[in-house]
Amino acid sequence: MAPVIMGRPDRPEYGEELGESFCRMDPGIAAQFARDSRSILPRVKARTLVVQCTEDAIAPLAVGEYTAAQLPNSELVYLKARGHCPNLSAPQETIAVISAFLEKGKSETGG
Repeated sequence: MAPVIMGRPDRPEYGEELGESFCRMDPGIAAQFARDSRSILPRVKARTLVVQCTEDAIAPLAVGEYTAAQLPNSELVYLKARGHCPNLSAPQETIAVISAFLEKGKSETGG
C-alpha cells in the first residue's frame, strides 16, 4: 500500500521508505493518529493551513475541502504533487507553500 500512498511510481524508493517507516511505527501511536477527529475541527481557533494534493489515493479533494470548511480560520492550498505524503514526495513544493503561509501570517500580525 505504501507505493500507492506515496503516489510516485517513478520513484519506487519513496514507497519503500514509507513502507519501512510504517513497519517501525509504534501501534499505539498509529491508532491515535488514525482516530477520527472531525468533531473537534470547528473548535480549532488557530490559523490553519490545509494542504491537499491534487491526486491522492487516500484523501480525495473532498477531504481537504471538508477539512478547510470545518476549520474556522483555515486556508486550503492545492499542491501539484501527487500522493498522500507531499512532505516526502514533493518536499520543495510543500516547503514553499508552508513558507508562504507563515510569511502571510507574519505580515497579518505585524511580526
